[in-house]
Amino acid sequence: MRHYPLYKIDEKCLRRLGQGVLKTYNLNKIIGLDTEKSIAKECEDLLALNEDCNAEHFAELRQRRAISDSVPDDDLYAQVVEADDGSLFIVSVCRNDDDETMFEVFSEHPLSEPLLAQLVRYISKVFCWCTPRYICVWPAPGSIPAKQLLSLAGSRAVDSLLAAQDPKLTVDELLCADIALQPFELDKDWPWYERDYTQFLMQHPEMATIVPISEKDDISEAIAAGLCSAAFYRGKPLGMIMAESSDELGFNGLLISDIFITGQFRGQGFASPMQRLYYQQHMQGFEFFFGYIHADNKPSYNNALKQGRELLRQEVYLPAHLFL
Repeated sequence: MRHYPLYKIDEKCLRRLGQGVLKTYNLNKIIGLDTEKSIAKECEDLLALNEDCNAEHFAELRQRRAISDSVPDDDLYAQVVEADDGSLFIVSVCRNDDDETMFEVFSEHPLSEPLLAQLVRYISKVFCWCTPRYICVWPAPGSIPAKQLLSLAGSRAVDSLLAAQDPKLTVDELLCADIALQPFELDKDWPWYERDYTQFLMQHPEMATIVPISEKDDISEAIAAGLCSAAFYRGKPLGMIMAESSDELGFNGLLISDIFITGQFRGQGFASPMQRLYYQQHMQGFEFFFGYIHADNKPSYNNALKQGRELLRQEVYLPAHLFL
C-alpha cells in the first residue's frame, strides 16, 4: 500500500472514488438520476474533507493532540490510500456527535472485513497521532458486505439517509382543518420550542446527541429560506419542522433537518400529517425529499417510512479494536 494527502489527488482517481461512493446508495427506485451529476456531487463532497486544512487549523490540532513536530503536515490531511492491486480509498480522521475519534473510510469497491483490517492497520501508522474509537464506513444497505460488517461484535448502524421523490401527501380532512402550518417566528415560537425541547431531552438524556435541539442560527437561516414552519393544533403549539435545500445526488433536494412534536401531542400520530402538510407546501420547489435519521431513533425512522421515504444509504460504526 501507499498513501498521499487528499489535496494531491488527480481528477481520474477522484472520479473513481466518486463512482465508488455512488455505489453505496440504494438507487433502485430513483427516477431520472443523472449519473454524471451525481458522481460530480460525490467528488465535491470528498474534496470537502480538505476544508479547514490550513496552518491555523493544524496549529490548533497539534496543540490539542500534542502532536510531535516530527509528524509532517501532510499526515494531518485526509489520505488517499492505494492498495497493491491499485484499488483506491480515502481515510480521514473525524469526531462523531459523542466527541469520539473515528477513521472514516470511503472506497472504490465494497469493503470486506479482511481488506478493512489491512487498510486500518496501514493507515493507523500514518495517523499515529490519534487512536480511533470507531471505524466509520458506508456499505450499501442490504448488501452482503453490509450484513457481514454489521454482524461483527459491537458494530451498529448509525445515520440513515431516507428519501422519496414522491412522498405521501394525503392528510385526513378533519386534521387539515385543525392543523395550521405557519412560518416559524423566533420571537413568538422559539420560547415554546426551546422549553418543550429542553424538557424532552431532560426526560430522555440518551437522545441528546441523536436528536439535539436546533441552534437558533440554523433556525434563522431556515426562516430566511422560507423552510421553517411552526405547526398549531386548534391554536396550540403542535410542533416545528424545518429543512434546507440540498443537491444530494445532483437533485434539487429538500433536506429535513428537524421535526419536533410538543409533549402534549407526542405519540398521538401528529408527526405524519404535519410532515405531509409541509411537503404539500414545497412540492413545487423541490424534486427530492430526504433526511438523515439516527438508526436508534425508531419513532422518527418509522415515521419517515410512513411518508414514503426509503433507506438510501447507511452509516455503520465498527469498533476500531477489531482491526487494530
